[in-house]
Amino acid sequence: MKRPLLSIGILALMTVAVFASERFTAISSLRSFGVERGQRELSRVVGMVGFYGQDQPVQWLVLTVDPQAPALLHEYVVRQGRVVAERHFERDPEQDLPYIPLSMGSLKIDSDRAFVIAEVAARRAGIGFDSIHYQLRCRDLRNEPVWVLNLIDQEKAIVGALYVSAVTGETLRAVWHRPGTRDYSQVNEGPGLFTRLTDKIGNGIANLRGKNNNPQPAPNPAMAAPAR
Repeated sequence: MKRPLLSIGILALMTVAVFASERFTAISSLRSFGVERGQRELSRVVGMVGFYGQDQPVQWLVLTVDPQAPALLHEYVVRQGRVVAERHFERDPEQDLPYIPLSMGSLKIDSDRAFVIAEVAARRAGIGFDSIHYQLRCRDLRNEPVWVLNLIDQEKAIVGALYVSAVTGETLRAVWHRPGTRDYSQVNEGPGLFTRLTDKIGNGIANLRGKNNNPQPAPNPAMAAPAR
């Protein structure tokens, strides 16, 4: 007996359901980026950010640099595994932007795992949060990729910041800000830690215009968190 064919509408709904259930983590987005733009461009990635992840952000901003022109940076907006916008801009010496290429082989802790690490740490500290600003870059003067995680509450205020090794998952540093106070606590702060990863809120929002001619929000500078 022949099975009845599914209607086009049912097939469309099934496709949408499967697509919606797929989470585009940092590593999966980088792999998709490499497929679309080539391994050469992937090897030039020096950092990426994602904002308001619950648990994953809607889109990732990927920053690349050309070794032949290190002052010229290229920023891509990757959404659902596709590059939807891009722009070139020159590096500002006053901006703490990454410059060390990320090695895909060294990335062991993906953004979904980083979220779990942050969630466990926040629970132990008694801190509640609503979303996370993600930043992935290498430690200063080293080649170890590090997650900088800013925990955001419902009032869009930073209530904590974690620095997590993207190689081992170790929490290198945690800073907690308790709502209504200026007090904070620090743990796991030892010698040799990096000092200037960009974990501060930036000033302004730059609008990128994607391939579909819709404005795509992106921070300015590229590797800093958006203005509140």
